[in-house]
Amino acid sequence: MLLKKARSMKKIGKKTKRWFKDKQRLELDYLEKGIIKCERCHGSFGLSFHHLDKRSRKETEHTFENTVLLCGKCHNRADNEPGFEDFNNKLRKLR
Repeated sequence: MLLKKARSMKKIGKKTKRWFKDKQRLELDYLEKGIIKCERCHGSFGLSFHHLDKRSRKETEHTFENTVLLCGKCHNRADNEPGFEDFNNKLRKLR
């Protein structure tokens, strides 16, 4: 559905196209592993993939090892809260 919405936009970059394709694969990977809730608080509202290596980096890969499923609140904290890098580092070790 997101890809359908994205097609209606005027221009889609290569990185965005790759992300939409990889996101579908990630969703299947997480379902197969039974991960269907936030990996931090176990909530289920507004789930999205948080990249342990920022997506803005050119070489960032959209893989299970580089992503974590987070609810909206935890994802916002992971991206913006000072000191939340400790959480990212702990998750990176689990992967």
